[in-house]
Amino acid sequence: MRTIRLIKLTAAAALLMTAVSCKKDYLDVNVDPNNPTKATVDLVLPTAQGYAAYNLGNPYQVLAGFWAQVWTQGPTGSQFQAYDQYSITSSTFNTQWINMYAGPLNDLRYIVEEASKNGNRNYAAVAKLMQAYIFQVMTDLHGDIPFSEALQGGQGLTTPKFDSQQDVYDGLIKLVNDGLALVDENSTSHPGTDDFFYHGDMHQWRKFGNTLKLKIYLRQAYVRPAVAQSGIQAMYAAGDEFIDQGDEASVPFTNVTFNQHPLYAHIKSVGEFNILASQTALGSLLSLNDPRADVFYKRATAAPNTGNHAGILQGNGRNLPNPASLNDRQFSKPGAAVGGPDGPAARVIFISEAESYFLQAEAVARGWGTGDAEQLYYDGIALSFLSWGLSIAQFNTYASQPAIDYPVAGTLEQKLKAIIFQKWTSMCGSQNVEAWTEWRRTGYPDIFTISATSNIGNKFPARLLYPDSEVTSNPNTPAQKTVTDKVWWDVNTTGQN
Repeated sequence: MRTIRLIKLTAAAALLMTAVSCKKDYLDVNVDPNNPTKATVDLVLPTAQGYAAYNLGNPYQVLAGFWAQVWTQGPTGSQFQAYDQYSITSSTFNTQWINMYAGPLNDLRYIVEEASKNGNRNYAAVAKLMQAYIFQVMTDLHGDIPFSEALQGGQGLTTPKFDSQQDVYDGLIKLVNDGLALVDENSTSHPGTDDFFYHGDMHQWRKFGNTLKLKIYLRQAYVRPAVAQSGIQAMYAAGDEFIDQGDEASVPFTNVTFNQHPLYAHIKSVGEFNILASQTALGSLLSLNDPRADVFYKRATAAPNTGNHAGILQGNGRNLPNPASLNDRQFSKPGAAVGGPDGPAARVIFISEAESYFLQAEAVARGWGTGDAEQLYYDGIALSFLSWGLSIAQFNTYASQPAIDYPVAGTLEQKLKAIIFQKWTSMCGSQNVEAWTEWRRTGYPDIFTISATSNIGNKFPARLLYPDSEVTSNPNTPAQKTVTDKVWWDVNTTGQN
């Protein structure tokens, strides 16, 4: 049996709360302490983190859930039928584009500026690291994006240029390095409970930045392997630490109305019958006797599948016999742990412990990092189990199956196939954007099927389009792409278009 090398297991629950602090100069009669003209950084940080979680945990999570073949449209609904059809347009994610730039990215810019003025290095560090995270999400979805000239509307720059994705990636590394350089673990001036991720633990933020940088480099493994290799080797030579057990970066939610998980709230508003289990992911879990199936999916509660898991072939819901007569309770829905119909208090994950270990396993498998790729692979699986409330005994049973064996004597591609499959599995329903992005980068898992209702033929979608808000107002917007146009780093054609 496989065992896990872990230091300790903690079960601390994070509370979604904001500590508000304000300084009042009662001798200044010209200042109204109840109506400040500027927000303090400790008030803006939770807003930025929460709004980022709202967008990543709902609209982007849903789309990527369909394209990562975790979910599919239910037969009696039509809310997300266009996702199964691969029929997105320039208006589909227009609002989300605006929300991300005008919301968390702009808030984080404000924090950097205010914290820099006040010498508050740690707030500036956190803001820069989060900016890098969000900018990477945006460029991975859209390709070229406003980056070097972005967020300067207050200075009159309302039509920023679109930087090439290669330039954005170079800028991301610099942004992360700048953030890491500002981290001061010995300072008493740092966030507190206003930081939903780590409550101001700057050592954990340092590990977050290192793990993010590792991910940025690995994303370039196929398009610029020399850059990826040298960058990763330098990180290992410097002894950089990565996210470990207890370091998950996530935003928790609660059962309280208006503070519930964004996917849960959305499902409740549009109907539980829209998002059901894709047979691709659910079938994979069941074929490997994976107990996480009961975490990621609810069991059906109506005949003929009562008490069992039941998925739908990708995009085939509307093609089932007499779809209008079907009951959505005949199929599996997203589980409570990922914000499904019973999960108002689920969390939105930015970087998980398991993801960190799978990134490290890939770096070592490629020969760019030091360590034991096999051990990192199994530890990644185990951390996924633990993070979802499962036991080491369940992990040992699962990992003892020959199908889960790490191919120590195999080729690099065989090792990558195993690592990325387990990463995709660990992210099922909780990190769909990253799961879909890694599939585009590597071609793994190689079990995806073209949607039964595809409107683009025998092809998979590969990107989001430039939104109407930029096309109509920014003359620097590049020529519109198609949904099958690959982004810059997507050059590995294994299993893809």
